[in-house]
Amino acid sequence: MGWDATPEERNIHRELMKERAKELFCPNEECELFGQKDQGNLVFQWKYGNGKTQNLFRCNCCKKTFSERRGTPLFHMNTSDEKIVQTLQCIVEGTGVRATARIMGMGKDTVSKIVRLSGEHCEELHNYFLQNLHIEECQLDEFWSFIKKNKKI
Repeated sequence: MGWDATPEERNIHRELMKERAKELFCPNEECELFGQKDQGNLVFQWKYGNGKTQNLFRCNCCKKTFSERRGTPLFHMNTSDEKIVQTLQCIVEGTGVRATARIMGMGKDTVSKIVRLSGEHCEELHNYFLQNLHIEECQLDEFWSFIKKNKKI
């Protein structure tokens, strides 16, 4: 459902987004309600694109507008959530970038961008969560060969 949705579809979506807003928080670090969920300060503004998470919300406290995709590898992508997931599934299964582009009906540069943004996001999560670990034994041979093999992406 994009801009061509019927008025009834728009109303249904607007009601769904009222509930969705309760699960989100204002990402503006200067806002007094930063990081706090279900404070009643977030309001659905409008939908852009066809993806389920292509929604803009506004914080009534600091007046900033933000995308639901902010902080995810989907941010700045016009491709639908489903198509991005399917693209990554192809890559994970070992399908090459060009073949994935043909399968998904998109350009190879788009596939590469999806892989790059997802990889950068994974690296950020890895660096954030995996700190000060005291591991005595770890075997990553298969992962290393896969990552090294596809490093060109």
